[in-house]
Amino acid sequence: MAKTATRARILSEAQEVVTEQGASAVTMRGVAARVGVTPMALYRHFPNREALLGAIVEEAQATFLHHLQRAMAEPTAAARLFASGQQYLAFALGHPRRYAVLFLDVRPQAPGAAPGDCAWQSAATFRFLVDRIRDCAAEGVLRVDDPEEAALTVWAHVHGLVSLYLTGKLAIGEARFRALYERSILGLVRAFGWPDTAPVAGRRAAEPANLRRRRKGGLSR
Repeated sequence: MAKTATRARILSEAQEVVTEQGASAVTMRGVAARVGVTPMALYRHFPNREALLGAIVEEAQATFLHHLQRAMAEPTAAARLFASGQQYLAFALGHPRRYAVLFLDVRPQAPGAAPGDCAWQSAATFRFLVDRIRDCAAEGVLRVDDPEEAALTVWAHVHGLVSLYLTGKLAIGEARFRALYERSILGLVRAFGWPDTAPVAGRRAAEPANLRRRRKGGLSR
């Protein structure tokens, strides 16, 4: 294989491990066996397990951002913000293992990394939410003095709900959780001045095909 093709195959197989078993199951030896190369060959592409996990995180961030950007098809700032919340949920339910890699798994900081190197305040996905809130404030839909602080509040809220659901802490079905999620978000943004008459996107984000199968609870993908 060419070097770039081999690296892509390694990353693909590592992502499959995450999807099937979670990030904790990723090992250099295990991924090498799946790819059909020696563990030493893996180290030519990724110096250690943390570097491999870092590449998986980057891919998950890109997928997450792609979901959020679908909200930009909506015609108004209010509808785009609401759709962003729907797409957040669509990503979490459609890719729970990737969501866990981004938000739930605890990984030691890389040696030599400065504090805050991976701070989410600088991530493109967080900046996307800040921009949606800033747009709503500019159009008078929300009353916020600090869009970044407001975005952090919204993110903490939706992350808390989604994490409780994905980890099986909420004993409710998906349909009920979706309704709770929507009501909760609307209640939160009303605290920022969101008017009851503000137009919003469709009431439900499009589901990926794999959500048509019944989930038995907990992380499954």
